[in-house]
Amino acid sequence: VAPSDVVLSKYGEAKYDNVVIFSSDIGDLADELTEFMNKGGNIIVATGNDITNSLRDFAESCGVEFDVDESNVIDHFSFSADFDHDKSHTAIISESAVSNSAILKTYATLPATQRKVLFKGLGHAVDEKNVLAVRVLRGNPTSYSANPKQSIDEYPENAGADTLLVSALQGRNNARLSFAGSLDMFSNAAYADEGNANEVFGRDLTAWTFGQAGVLRFRGVVHHKSDGSPPDVILHEKERPNDLPSSLYPDPEITRNSLVYRIKDELVFSMVVEEYMDGAWVPFVAQDMQLEFVMLDPHVRTTMQADPKTGKTVATFTAPDNYGIFKFRVLYRRPGYSIIHVEVPVSVRPYKHNEYDRYLFTAYPYYASSFSAMAAFLVFSIFFLFSSDKK
Repeated sequence: VAPSDVVLSKYGEAKYDNVVIFSSDIGDLADELTEFMNKGGNIIVATGNDITNSLRDFAESCGVEFDVDESNVIDHFSFSADFDHDKSHTAIISESAVSNSAILKTYATLPATQRKVLFKGLGHAVDEKNVLAVRVLRGNPTSYSANPKQSIDEYPENAGADTLLVSALQGRNNARLSFAGSLDMFSNAAYADEGNANEVFGRDLTAWTFGQAGVLRFRGVVHHKSDGSPPDVILHEKERPNDLPSSLYPDPEITRNSLVYRIKDELVFSMVVEEYMDGAWVPFVAQDMQLEFVMLDPHVRTTMQADPKTGKTVATFTAPDNYGIFKFRVLYRRPGYSIIHVEVPVSVRPYKHNEYDRYLFTAYPYYASSFSAMAAFLVFSIFFLFSSDKK
């Protein structure tokens, strides 16, 4: 199908959930692909040495920079003789895959001697500061990018682990993209070769890219006091007469039915976190998921505890001695997993005048000074009234 014949969306709605690009040219689809990603669509791209500027520009807009034209990834120490027909050592065997079971679930369980991936094509680079990217497959320490038909007079464009073969990116809207500089690694011949794990690697990569692995969801968000009582409601909806103008009943400056806690209350926040695995949702257990209680800046940050049987994740903490509009916030972002972002606003109020203790231990010096002043005044008054200045 020609790129000009492809229609990804119609009437503002995406026609597909996933897009596979096994080509070196995307024509004028760059803008449509970008819009497709912004709507949460997933894309996997595999290209070759004849990559066009249109695909290069799209990859660069995603933070992936392919090597120069006519270059190949070369490795004179780790290559496949069966696929290296021109003796240029461009059909390399890489064993430097990321150890991330969320992306390479089945591949990660293979014995170390079987984790070999055949790659023949173009390398690329990703900015080290790109927190959205995962370097799925790197070159070997002996790999480098260069034109095999020319002599090398200067340091190669990429060498060693800096030579990226496959990269994956996940947007902040959980849209996923995968880039590979080789079409041969997905070929039938590479899949049929028993000396490498291309088929397992390819299935894991496509499953992750198409949202069949590493997908998290949350539900059942609940918060309350540690004794089980719910928060107070600061405002209740009141009936407004229909024959009076609405200007007489302006909206309050706080949210209707706003939930309110008191400072120093012990609060409990919980939610159920699940992972999509083998076509079903199963409990997800993470030991590094944190809850923040935020007003501009986090006033409380605590690690949540997960139940492996139900996936219920709970955090208990004491409300800070500061009142205002707060929010419970959970932002869980780990390589290979979809992003969990939860925000629940609540209010925190100070003690009411009748909620303070009648007598405070720390105020005893003030109590003593008050009573001593009263006693001194009483003694002075008695002395003044009943004493005489006559001699």
